[in-house]
Amino acid sequence: MTVENPFGDSPSSQQPESRAYLVLISASKDNAALAQQIVKNIQAQVDKKAAPLWIDSKGIGLLVNTELVAWEIRKEALSVDMKIGSQDVKGFLILEIGPDWAAPKDATTEHWLASHVGDPRPVPFRKVRRP
Repeated sequence: MTVENPFGDSPSSQQPESRAYLVLISASKDNAALAQQIVKNIQAQVDKKAAPLWIDSKGIGLLVNTELVAWEIRKEALSVDMKIGSQDVKGFLILEIGPDWAAPKDATTEHWLASHVGDPRPVPFRKVRRP
């Protein structure tokens, strides 16, 4: 006899929760090869759809969607076959994107956030105080 769960799906049938992250990698002439390798590792091991949102003279920013937590992303990103220690990666941040966000209208970031995170919180009505 099978008993139906009145509270929804059983834990064994639930999919892992996918989360959105912003990955920031500081890059310079000294560590450019390492920064490029980190991007490749993230694309290969964490999120195959991850692509740099921007690249400039100071760094690289990626939007990543994964079931991994930030520490696991870092571990996968830094699994490099180079003679570089983790102390050489000082400007490497992984930030989870929460339910509220703002981005320029019709920007790539706006579309990515809307599809991966959801709509931002609405602006609440605030009574204007008169002096």
